[in-house]
Amino acid sequence: MNQIIQGDCLEVLPILPPATMIFADPPDNLGVEYNGFEDRWGDDIEYVQWLSDLVLAALKHNPDVFWMTYYWKWDYDLKGNLWSLARVRQNGYEVKPLVWWYSFGQHQQQDCASCFRPMLRLSKPGKEWYTDTIREPSARQREYGDKRADPRGRVPGDVWDGVWQESRVCGTFKEKRKWHKNQHPEALIERMVKMSTKPGDLVIDMFAGTGTVNRVCKRLDRQCIGIEISPTYCDKIREELSE
Repeated sequence: MNQIIQGDCLEVLPILPPATMIFADPPDNLGVEYNGFEDRWGDDIEYVQWLSDLVLAALKHNPDVFWMTYYWKWDYDLKGNLWSLARVRQNGYEVKPLVWWYSFGQHQQQDCASCFRPMLRLSKPGKEWYTDTIREPSARQREYGDKRADPRGRVPGDVWDGVWQESRVCGTFKEKRKWHKNQHPEALIERMVKMSTKPGDLVIDMFAGTGTVNRVCKRLDRQCIGIEISPTYCDKIREELSE
């Protein structure tokens, strides 16, 4: 199964089958105009509440793990909103904040540019992680040739370094879909999928965008259902998946 469903994720998600992993990369409330959708809420409070509702909707679907990436500006407000209501803990999920630090960030002349994106991972207690699939060469191996280093490499820490594999996707990159304004690198999604699932498991993407999660799951022999509100983007993704 690898398909795209057109619609609002909060309306579509409840009717989908159970999934091992749910992923969300929601719009950032920055006023960006996408095909058939403007990324703008009434105010910041309304937007943060929507983000919280999004998380709770995903947890209600009862996945083993939920991953979400979001704009740094909302980090404090989002976590405060969830923590103050104790809603995440009431759902029985363990919280793990991570950071994706990427190269090719947007440069600034007058201030320090943003080169990271927070990631929120919520998982059921006792969730099995397939960490051997995402090991990377350690500093001991790369820089020192230290024989004491684990030959398998190391399990990545909670700051994912995008210099080598998970760089922000720029307009000149081969994997860039030029018909969309926002796209995560496949290497970033691949690490989440490999760590969280095994072949045959179902992954749901709440904001399919360019179909990155669908493409990664197809390559890794996972099932995937992507939800996308834009009919045009849905057609583009379906066309590519059928190739």
